[in-house]
Amino acid sequence: MEPRRVPVGRIAALLAVIAAVVVISRGATAIHWRTIRPGAEFATLRGDPYCKHGPATIAALRLDPARVRLRVRHYSLLPEGRPLNIAQWQAATGALAVFNAGQYYEDYSYMGLLVSDGRVVSRRVHPDFKAALVSVPVAGPPTTRVLDLSREPLDPDSLPWREVAQSFMLFDRSGELRIRRSDRIANRTAVGEDRHGRLLVLTSEGAYTLADFAALLRKAPLDLDQVMSMDGGYEAELCVRTEGFRYASFGRWRNDADAEESPGGRTPLPAVVTVLAP
Repeated sequence: MEPRRVPVGRIAALLAVIAAVVVISRGATAIHWRTIRPGAEFATLRGDPYCKHGPATIAALRLDPARVRLRVRHYSLLPEGRPLNIAQWQAATGALAVFNAGQYYEDYSYMGLLVSDGRVVSRRVHPDFKAALVSVPVAGPPTTRVLDLSREPLDPDSLPWREVAQSFMLFDRSGELRIRRSDRIANRTAVGEDRHGRLLVLTSEGAYTLADFAALLRKAPLDLDQVMSMDGGYEAELCVRTEGFRYASFGRWRNDADAEESPGGRTPLPAVVTVLAP
């Protein structure tokens, strides 16, 4: 009986096909960053299958805290004395990028601690919001961070930061989700730190539940260490503008399952965060 021949050629061809599929699959999920200014990069990623309504695209703005500066802005400190839409905020500040700050009440007062250029706009620390975006330390080199307030609480009477916007944590450094599960969907804006100390601003073009958005960001190839939520719904907006590059995303969906077209960036925002670059 002749020994059985192993089809080496066919096996090699099959392995080559499998390797190609793996490479293509990895390439499809890779994120391609574009430098838009020194210290600022932009990319998009897909949110499938977590997106519940609308485009699955998520915009990502990655920032080097040593090369760009973040400022918190509130309408009460403007000469106009009224909330502006996001395009008006960008025109008024000349910022590289503008995105919505945290949540607010119907009378436009902020839900939590809010500090702009050292001025405490909203003094009340929200007891259930355990995260804060902070920038421009009172002492030391300029930087920007996401604080976990369960580990690093803030005292409004003795603040080590000149810019503060309080909100709630999506997931912390241990990877633990810090939100309740809900079926409510909306556009989302989040801010996170990656494992290299860079800051990432993430805004969805479609609607997600908070838990799904957190799970997606935790799994995405972004090296995120911890992420906080800013706001959702029409207020989840991001505008980026540099010489030779523009991007804008306006919240399209309400905080429920009923899809409705956005008012086209006309939503008044009482507070925003601006990104400034030299």
